[in-house]
Amino acid sequence: MMKDFECTQESYTKEVLREKGLKSTTQRLAVVHILHMSEKSLSIGEIHGGVKDMLGNTGLATIYRTLEMFEDLGIVKRLHFPDGGHGYAFSQGEHVHHMVCVDCRGVFDFSECPAENFDYASVEKQGFRVKDHFIQLFGQCGKCVEAA
Repeated sequence: MMKDFECTQESYTKEVLREKGLKSTTQRLAVVHILHMSEKSLSIGEIHGGVKDMLGNTGLATIYRTLEMFEDLGIVKRLHFPDGGHGYAFSQGEHVHHMVCVDCRGVFDFSECPAENFDYASVEKQGFRVKDHFIQLFGQCGKCVEAA
């Protein structure tokens, strides 16, 4: 059985769901809890395993749907890894970019946006209107560099 917990991410998630008229189900809050307890980004399989440990039989499809909804709502951000895999971490709707450690899969935000100085006029000349962008850096975090 899931123990009660309260964290900033849970409060934020409940508020976003409430504003959109969606329910704060036990499974959804368990996903939040699993992500909150991790110090790294997690794969769908890792999230699913954590939720199953907390709640018992929870289907993988539920985790997929929850993460897709959370991504659409700006609660989580899907991260891409050089090996083609994906992980998830909280975003709380902020415009940030991520640095992902290729060793420990730690996720670190950086708020400077290189696209702010991008020459959008050259793109617009081609009839293309930019709606959003995604920038992610891969490397080693300080802990992993020290450990090497």
